[in-house]
Amino acid sequence: GGRAQRKQRQAEESLRPYIGRVKPKLCELLKCRTPVGSWCQVVQENGILIPKCVCPQSCPRQRAPVCSVVGKTFENECWLHKDACRKRRRTGLAHTGPCLPKGKCTEEELGQFPYRLLDWFLLLSRMGESYAPAAPPQSCLSHTQRTQLAQKRFTLLDRNKDGKLSRRDLKKLHYKRMPLEHCATPFFSCDRNRNRKVTLNEWTACLVDRSEAWFYQLM
Repeated sequence: GGRAQRKQRQAEESLRPYIGRVKPKLCELLKCRTPVGSWCQVVQENGILIPKCVCPQSCPRQRAPVCSVVGKTFENECWLHKDACRKRRRTGLAHTGPCLPKGKCTEEELGQFPYRLLDWFLLLSRMGESYAPAAPPQSCLSHTQRTQLAQKRFTLLDRNKDGKLSRRDLKKLHYKRMPLEHCATPFFSCDRNRNRKVTLNEWTACLVDRSEAWFYQLM
């Protein structure tokens, strides 16, 4: 869209002082927003090396597997972006190497997972704040505080602000932020009405209610 194109032009403009004068990894300085799915490549124009966002037309058969943020393994990063451009989707890189096989999640681990996930969200919410030794652990939070914590994370994950999380949103959270977490896939089946979307109420019930059920069972 127009907004992405404006941001892309601004990013390219900010690199002008470096082009032709220094030889850093120019693509580390440029974030590709358009074309959708593109990646940065250093190309030569008029004898000067410049970074440019392009959609790959062909890719080498070099085997250097990578895992995308939606949990799909590609032969190399070029093939990831070629597929993203074809589907017109912003599919980023989660990590190098193939996507990790899904381990078996036991019933006990699955029961504990929502509590651990809320613990992680609590840590993220406090990052950047001044250190407070008296900051309460999750075990001291009220139901209202846990609900507010879950709602805040839902709002951050809901990029298009439609009040729903798609399976793609949840896959991105899983593979980009916690690729080693083998209980994420079974846990994120919070879609009670099977419409392939998770609403705020479904998310809260899935995360807060199940977290508290596990916690109070231990007490």
